[in-house]
Amino acid sequence: MFIYSYWRELCKTISLNCKTIHARDILNTSDDKWVLVKHDVETNVFKALELAKIEKEYGIKATYYVQADLVEPNHECLQEIQKLGHEIAYHYDVMDANKGSFHLAKLDFCNNLETFRKYGFDIKTVCPHGNPAILRNGWNSNKDFFRNDHISKYFPDILDIVVHLPSKLDSSYTYISDAGFGWKKIVNISDNDISNKGDIHLKSNCELKKIICSDSRVILSTHPHRWYRNKFKFLLNVCFFKFIKTLARIMLKTPVLKKIVSKYYYLSRRI
Repeated sequence: MFIYSYWRELCKTISLNCKTIHARDILNTSDDKWVLVKHDVETNVFKALELAKIEKEYGIKATYYVQADLVEPNHECLQEIQKLGHEIAYHYDVMDANKGSFHLAKLDFCNNLETFRKYGFDIKTVCPHGNPAILRNGWNSNKDFFRNDHISKYFPDILDIVVHLPSKLDSSYTYISDAGFGWKKIVNISDNDISNKGDIHLKSNCELKKIICSDSRVILSTHPHRWYRNKFKFLLNVCFFKFIKTLARIMLKTPVLKKIVSKYYYLSRRI
């Protein structure tokens, strides 16, 4: 269950068995065994702060990938997360937001970097946001942005933790995500929008802990807005999530409704 008491338990396991690193240090670390704790902050920054405080108690350094529109209204909260020893990074959505236009996406990306810098966040790593409900014509996903050679060369000091890492890291690693309210090992994180080979679902929290303790290098990815203080709120939101997901699948089978769902794809961030 994605509740704070379990996150505390998981942080304890990590702190006793592994060293944690920031994403910005992943290519330069000399450690053979590490865990990168990353969070995709898509809404409710205060929930991200809750996890950040727990991590601080256990000496864990994490990286928080934040959607750009959240920075201005939540900069004080994000600055507090940074003061706790965590990295603030960028969870970008520029290809989908600009309907696949690299020119507009690049302008949008540059403007967003300035917003981050305005509040003291020097962006060194980024992570693409996934939008399963959006209609695309001419691009695969937000990952296409840093797949583009021109874009990668234009931002030489920025590492895309999803697109660039497999080719730049000189060793293998395990990528685990809490997407869909369940832990799963992502088999092909860099290209699963093009060819999804199928993810491996973890049966229990114990299985996750075993992987953290046994595997040399682990990236653990979460969505803070889906973590709760108690079991009741967690179970209630899981039911709501499954209902919305089922409804969306039905709507996506009808062309007209599919266009409506695609138009308002950004609302899925709040679920």
